[in-house]
Amino acid sequence: MRGWERSGLSQQAYCERRGISVASLQRWRRLLAPEPRTESPVAAPVPEFVPVTLVDDAPGTRAADLTLVLAGGLRLEIGPGCSAETLQRVLGVLRERA
Repeated sequence: MRGWERSGLSQQAYCERRGISVASLQRWRRLLAPEPRTESPVAAPVPEFVPVTLVDDAPGTRAADLTLVLAGGLRLEIGPGCSAETLQRVLGVLRERA
């Protein structure tokens, strides 16, 4: 593509000199063209954030009521004050990002 652009030749003349078809050059131009940026008429949903507390595995800390070990070694510890609604929201966010 850059060779044709720098040549100053028409597509036909460039392709004849290089021994390629004009259709091939045009196809590659379409494939390599940057994707057009279109603005969506619908506003993107605003993400909901759920507060998270990170806790070190310090000796003497109370074990969680439930510990989920996720892919990549990520651990989600659910304590006694966690509501079912909050847990559902956290799991929903994790599913979306998986």
